[in-house]
Amino acid sequence: MAAERSASAGKPADNPFSLIPGAWAGQDPLRSWRLAAINGIGAAAIIAAVAFRLSRAQMPSYAVQQELILISAGVLFAIIAIGVRASRLATSLAIQVLLMIVSTVLTVLVLGVAGPWLGDDLPPLAAAAFATILLHFELGLHARHFAYLFAVAIAGVGALWIYAATQLMVSFSAIAIWSFVLLGLGLLAFLTRRSVDREMRVQVDRQASLLLSISDLGEGLLITEDGRYVGSNDAYVKLTGYTQAELRALPSLIDLAPPEEQEMLRATYSKRAAGDVSPVRYEAGLVTKDGRRVQVEVAIHQIDSEGPHRLLALVSDITERHRAEQAERQSEMRFRTLFEQAQAGMTFAGLDGKIMSVNPAYCDLLGYTADELKTMSVYDVTFQDDVDATKEAQRQMIAGEEANFRFEKRFLRK
Repeated sequence: MAAERSASAGKPADNPFSLIPGAWAGQDPLRSWRLAAINGIGAAAIIAAVAFRLSRAQMPSYAVQQELILISAGVLFAIIAIGVRASRLATSLAIQVLLMIVSTVLTVLVLGVAGPWLGDDLPPLAAAAFATILLHFELGLHARHFAYLFAVAIAGVGALWIYAATQLMVSFSAIAIWSFVLLGLGLLAFLTRRSVDREMRVQVDRQASLLLSISDLGEGLLITEDGRYVGSNDAYVKLTGYTQAELRALPSLIDLAPPEEQEMLRATYSKRAAGDVSPVRYEAGLVTKDGRRVQVEVAIHQIDSEGPHRLLALVSDITERHRAEQAERQSEMRFRTLFEQAQAGMTFAGLDGKIMSVNPAYCDLLGYTADELKTMSVYDVTFQDDVDATKEAQRQMIAGEEANFRFEKRFLRK
């Protein structure tokens, strides 16, 4: 995945790393539970304020009952919304719009039922309620499609305005004033977000350029979101053989792994996404576009961000090292097989003569078990008159005077 550098800070979209501004801009974003708590406190404050005003409206009992039902539904919905807010569903446009619609409908019903007893207090209460909802979604949920949410809010408050003007005879001037207040708050939130995003993207561009420069050393630098490809450097694209468009079209980058490894990788990813401790460095196979299988070492860093589960991965091609290690292991296995099956007695001993490993033929020769021999030295099982000759042979090999030594000696059986 080639990461194209932005021509300027004004075009951060050209840079795949700008898709995760919170990760690169050096910010310290609030954790999900903190945002959920703040949103909950804000929602509770608005509900309490509306409930207090309603309690002083001297409504008849049937209206009070309706309000209690609606407010209870609002509290229940707020709890559910906070739970959704702390999950990865919070970034879904469909979920955001659904939450906004439910919030708007509940607000319209609560204020609409109490409207006849609120009089001219209805417009400011409505403006405050909808402004709070907008700020909740824009600042709390970091809504990516503010225009949709703003349209839902305007539709809801518009319905209240029509009801207030035609049925409750609320003065048009009050409605107009609070309409402009609500519109101004919405525009302020929108412009503030645009300004913050613009500055953050400038920082993203700078830091992403630094990361890309570092990654030019040949290591693949990769960013994923919920297991899908987001962006990378040229080294990773070259390693896989796929284009950026082809990588983005994959349901998951785990699909690039050999079939026999995919189930294990999916299980590991699910544990990591759930917050369990998983290896941050591991080796895995990767099947390139032309069908070659390469071995890679992956070092993972989880990116702190709201919403999707994002990972930064450094991918190194270790195919040659892996082949060398496999060849070494196979050589060791072949030697171990020959060692164990040899009819001649064989042993490995340290420089001090301590026995480290023996084969079955050596055990049969001396009558000891392998465990017993590993507690002894070669001198313990050598006939006393041959100990000096054995030590001299060992000295010459250690000194490099002889590469190997052959001589006759006598052993002591058990």
